[in-house]
Amino acid sequence: MKKCFALLMSLLLTVLLAVPAFAADAAGTEKPRIAFGDDGKLTILQVADIQDWVHLSYFAKRSIVYAVRASEPDLVVLTGDNIAGYSCLTKSAARIAIRNVMNLFQRLNVPVAMVFGNHDDEKTPLTKREQIALYETYPCYVGCEGVVAELKVGDNSTLNAGTYNVPVYASADSDEIAYNIWCFDSGTYNPDPEYGGYSYVLPEQIDWYVKTSDALKEANGGKPMPSIAFQHIAPVQIFRAFREVPEGEPYQYERGGKHYAFPEGTDLETNWMGEPPSPPKENCKPAYAEVDAMIRQGDVNAIFYGHDHVNSYVVPYEEIDFVNSPGITFFSYNDFNRGFRVITLDKNDTDTYGTYTLSADKLLRGGSILDRILYSLRVVYDKAYLYFSQL
Repeated sequence: MKKCFALLMSLLLTVLLAVPAFAADAAGTEKPRIAFGDDGKLTILQVADIQDWVHLSYFAKRSIVYAVRASEPDLVVLTGDNIAGYSCLTKSAARIAIRNVMNLFQRLNVPVAMVFGNHDDEKTPLTKREQIALYETYPCYVGCEGVVAELKVGDNSTLNAGTYNVPVYASADSDEIAYNIWCFDSGTYNPDPEYGGYSYVLPEQIDWYVKTSDALKEANGGKPMPSIAFQHIAPVQIFRAFREVPEGEPYQYERGGKHYAFPEGTDLETNWMGEPPSPPKENCKPAYAEVDAMIRQGDVNAIFYGHDHVNSYVVPYEEIDFVNSPGITFFSYNDFNRGFRVITLDKNDTDTYGTYTLSADKLLRGGSILDRILYSLRVVYDKAYLYFSQL
């Protein structure tokens, strides 16, 4: 399997960077090159938690089509649980599930990057590395195997794979890197019984990130390369980003006997929480290293993730925003806040970014007559399910 690494060149520095810009697929087709447009803008569509059955559900598929049409993205980033591994009990089933997702984006002719979630390889015999090999056969796919890291504790282990970066060039015909996109595998479940819970970005991944960040900084005249990051699981520091509030005061969630709310001034019309965030356990000290390294490097403006399907928010922490995006699954748990996140970048102002969400409910209600009729029936089903599940 090709490692999908490319050369970053500068006057004083030649260093290997895990960038997939010029990688070729099995047929020799050059991979898409991500670059700012003639207007200096770049649009990214984040698709979180498709987590569907082997055959992609009709409404998930139609929602994605409408979201791509509405946002006209230069890049789509799948942020994990792209398939429900536990529903793919054979390698063949998992391959079909991945093909159903990627065939859609290939037909839509949009470049795609991907990170894994905790369910992609759960209970399926198709390993992460085998899944990556399948993704790489698609001409629209810009990702790669990148950094592979394993955490072993006793007889338990977990493998993180598919950590890489995607450079954004100043223009379609330029070799100047003007921005950078980090893609991290945040793991599955922590194999250390001392902590339990969800896993995290491992030391080998962080070491690679720091070295690559330093290389990009040197090539950028000594200034940190403006970047954003994508992963599946929320950083453990999310607990520090929220306010702890007294019991009885309005709050968004309770965890471990403590009550938390958004920071003061948060717009509750555009930010919401339908469940407690589910990062690694707070007592898992190694899980803090990722964000701490990003703060020291000074290049990452925001970390975008999914995992918590019914949450959507932008919360600042130190110099980095933590951004949870709603899930799009019609197979796993969710509510009527299913949707997508759109991120906009401007080459002339790379220290900031714009973001908004697209509601799957609104996209489907504004779709074709057939989609509106079928979706109305699905809404009746969803409401009945929610009602009876609460009895």
